[in-house]
Amino acid sequence: MKDASGSEFPKLPALRWADLGDGQHGFSLLNNSKYGYDDKDNVLRLSLLRSPTWPDPEADRGHQHFTFALYPHAGDWKQALTVRRGYEYNYQLSAIQVLPHSGSLPASYSYVSVKPENVVLTALKKAEEENGLIFRFYEWAGKSGDVQIHVPKGSSAATLTNLMEKAEGPALQVSNDVVTAPIHPYEILTIRVDYPHQQ
Repeated sequence: MKDASGSEFPKLPALRWADLGDGQHGFSLLNNSKYGYDDKDNVLRLSLLRSPTWPDPEADRGHQHFTFALYPHAGDWKQALTVRRGYEYNYQLSAIQVLPHSGSLPASYSYVSVKPENVVLTALKKAEEENGLIFRFYEWAGKSGDVQIHVPKGSSAATLTNLMEKAEGPALQVSNDVVTAPIHPYEILTIRVDYPHQQ
């Protein structure tokens, strides 16, 4: 990529966000579908349209729809939890209105939560075999520790698995619907939580 004077400068790919700051304060540029960022002279830029000839000479033609947002913050991007803000911006919850009916849930209810804040849940799905749920998450701040997943009621066991949902390692501690597992810096973990009945 070249600027107006013809000089080359790097464009870096990034999913969901990029940040410009000095450690004391800064801002993150969040977006939902564009991945080319660069900064020059303390200006952060996001490429909205391109006209490449390879690998797809028709890329970015036609009508385009995208959104982006500025997230100003104190501290650096890790302290500001920019990774979480990027996920929240890209995967917003959808509310569905239903007719009044009886039910067993309280007025306020959390299906699942993950702690600490430097761990992000990226996938939750029904297990391929038997009655269980698969949770996939990763640590993004370079910190070791224990991750705690508050899971739906009634879990009977939990195990670390590989990407194919095959058990790897010993059983994990499950207490009061909280699964605890050790996590290392930048590690991706997959956990299967088993239930005696269909979830």
